[in-house]
Amino acid sequence: MRLEKILKEEKIFASFLKRINRFVVEVKVGEKRVSSYLPNPGKLLELLLPSAKVIMIKFKEGKLPYLVLGVIKDGEAVLLHTHLTNQIIAELIERGEIPFYRGFRVLKIEPSFGHSRFDLLLEKDGHKVLLEVKTCTLFNERIAMFPDAPSARGTKHLWHLAELSKKGLICECLFVVMSQKPTLFLPAYSIDLSFARAFYEVRKRVRLRAISLRISEDFREFSFYKELSIPWKKLETALEDRGLYLLVLKLERDQEIEIGALGRIFFKKGWYIYVGKAMKNLTQRLARHHRKLKKPRWHIDYLCSIAKLEAEFPLRAPKITECELAGLVKGFAEDEIPCFGSSDCQCLSHLYYFEDNPLRNRKFIEFLTDLRMNL
Repeated sequence: MRLEKILKEEKIFASFLKRINRFVVEVKVGEKRVSSYLPNPGKLLELLLPSAKVIMIKFKEGKLPYLVLGVIKDGEAVLLHTHLTNQIIAELIERGEIPFYRGFRVLKIEPSFGHSRFDLLLEKDGHKVLLEVKTCTLFNERIAMFPDAPSARGTKHLWHLAELSKKGLICECLFVVMSQKPTLFLPAYSIDLSFARAFYEVRKRVRLRAISLRISEDFREFSFYKELSIPWKKLETALEDRGLYLLVLKLERDQEIEIGALGRIFFKKGWYIYVGKAMKNLTQRLARHHRKLKKPRWHIDYLCSIAKLEAEFPLRAPKITECELAGLVKGFAEDEIPCFGSSDCQCLSHLYYFEDNPLRNRKFIEFLTDLRMNL
């Protein structure tokens, strides 16, 4: 759907209820529960929280009745429709609103080069610029990061742009932040280390920039707001594969589980968060936790063989210790499992119980977002 048509469409406001899958959400319009198409595969944990205000339009091109455009977060309209971002940037360039692209025109949309398709091909005075555009929805008051979920496609684009630059083509990647608040931008090294490493390695061959947009709540007006700084020195210290992590597990029923030397322990039905650390090979450690068949080594291995591992949150270059993190998580929990995962420290436990899903708890998600973005 073209940008011009969407701008004219009547906007429908709804309350977010739940995410059914990557591209479908359930919302409440008035007193009616309906499904809506979400054109964004990101996790969006900090945006799609219970009762969040969702902005939609009627969707006549698909099976679902509505199309999600965005969500309101702390009074700001956040665009979630990733395909629209490219159209917005193309229009802002044509209007001369982005300072460093003034005088450029959009020569082609979605040009193909080899095995990749990029977003825009620009031209000014006979010079061509290949531009890839990325939508950034992960941010707090100070910093924005991309991606909010591992992005093999994003990493591939960076490396391909770097290769094309060797052939004399000017290549750039523009990260479009959907908030006016942050002043800094970084790749999300805790979420996708491969992308962050590629971002750092290609910096001399691919021009990397980040800007923020000003968006009206009715999604009728979009404008350039400012360019964000990239703290390269901080990024240099955050690219090692080690740090802390949180595991979010779900147990479907009450049961006793054998936990190594701790013996049989009763676990209540519900949610659990485990706090761990890996001083090297953090990525490998997380992959191990996903395997059901393995020789148990740690207390968490026994629980992972029974419970469903719902989510993982690595924290590279953390500013706090494992025990400090455990203490912070404990502040949100209803209970803890004594001696679990804490045999080598003074903590009572590193495993905490939640009756309800902590990933739908606004305060916990805000805590988690700031934790992952703490410079």
